[in-house]
Amino acid sequence: MSRNLRRHTACAGLALFALLSGCANVPSNSTHAVLSSGVGEGETQGADSAVRPTSFHNLRFEEDWTWLGDGEETSDHVAPGLKHQELGDGWTLGAGGQVRYRFQSESNKSLTDTSPRRNDFHLLRTRLHADLRHESGWRVFVEALDARAHGSERPELPIDANNVDLLNGFVEHSSGDLLWRVGRMELQEGMQRLVSPLEWGNTRRTFDGALVRLIGDGSATDIFVTRPIVVDARDTDTRDSSRWFSGVYHTEKLDDGATFDLFGLVLNEKDALFASEETGTGDQDLYTIGARYAGKSDATDYELWYAKQFGDQGGDDVDAFAASARIGHTLTDTKGKPRFGLDLDYASGDDDPTDGTVETFNQLFPLGHAYFGFLDLVGRQNIIDVSPNATYSFSERTKLRGAVHWFRLAEREDALYNAGGGATFADPSGAGGTDVGREFDITLVHKPEWLGPHGNVLVGWSHFEAGDHIDRLGGDGSAELFYIQLAYTF
Repeated sequence: MSRNLRRHTACAGLALFALLSGCANVPSNSTHAVLSSGVGEGETQGADSAVRPTSFHNLRFEEDWTWLGDGEETSDHVAPGLKHQELGDGWTLGAGGQVRYRFQSESNKSLTDTSPRRNDFHLLRTRLHADLRHESGWRVFVEALDARAHGSERPELPIDANNVDLLNGFVEHSSGDLLWRVGRMELQEGMQRLVSPLEWGNTRRTFDGALVRLIGDGSATDIFVTRPIVVDARDTDTRDSSRWFSGVYHTEKLDDGATFDLFGLVLNEKDALFASEETGTGDQDLYTIGARYAGKSDATDYELWYAKQFGDQGGDDVDAFAASARIGHTLTDTKGKPRFGLDLDYASGDDDPTDGTVETFNQLFPLGHAYFGFLDLVGRQNIIDVSPNATYSFSERTKLRGAVHWFRLAEREDALYNAGGGATFADPSGAGGTDVGREFDITLVHKPEWLGPHGNVLVGWSHFEAGDHIDRLGGDGSAELFYIQLAYTF
């Protein structure tokens, strides 16, 4: 039996063990920021109404455990004393973290048949935080992250490794309808299309700066000015002195239960990083404005999202846009409550890089694979994606999701862009056509009883079949990904 086959057999055995363990109802998770839905891990729902269910968020500092100070409240957390300790004089201290392991097996990930064609490796991530609060509204939050990659036969990616560094570290004050925060912090807005901490990565995305949150009756507005942090796998992470990222993001719950978002984001980049036909090189001042509307009518859920970009890049004008439309229907009276959905995504491309106008949409700081496939071959730039999908719940603790992506370039003269924004398979002549290919994604999430509300197992398989555009430009056939992940949050 080959080494790769033994590894896959062991991983399959672990997945089967996790699926067969436990029979209790363990709740579904949904990540969210204040008044805003997200993508990824989130709060859990307990079965015992006499006990307040444990709730975790993608941004750990969005959690508030001060209710444990009420003697009438109890929690199903494995160690509630860890989350809330009275220090006296109005001060409390909480702590927590997460340990996550993922085995990942990739085949022909670059679509170029370069050696090694198959790459099996392990990712381990540990997060630990301390949360010091005062009853007057003052707070100090510190979170460290350690991310390691083992066994890879290819160079580490920036999202793979970061040896013991500061993820979050800020001072905050809250006074009911006003919150301000200064220091190092993760950002997450809306459905993470443009602003995300990138939970899938072994490292996470963070920023240095300041944020003010205005909280109203059913609304929240974030105003922030930051510099992105550059991950250094072996040394201390530092801020990117060439870039500012700022914005205003407003979220409001409407009377009918729908959510309406308005946002404006600004990315300023200096140091003459951008080429132009007229000026040679220059800076970038990029402005993104947009809106999102999402809601539910009986068993049908829907979402519309639009973003427009303008500004200046290296002396050229920017004129780009992106849009998304999603609809799904759940058969609530059918076993497994299957949901069938259709997702449509469009991001503009540039049909002539020499005409003085940049028309390729800039995806900023996104969570990509949640929308364009787990292989991360496609990003929200110069792309059209039609994605039918379906979800089936075996129980409250086990869900299966399948999705198909049909990818086409928005403009054949522009490149294909991956999840990190890198250009691949470019042909300015347009001879390669627009057919990028198809991706099939299957993911299974299970929350075994023996992990209680603290952990879950994620198993997934993805397969990509190249289209004419990639084949004509020398690409090689297909790519594949298998992964199994175990996370324990406390």
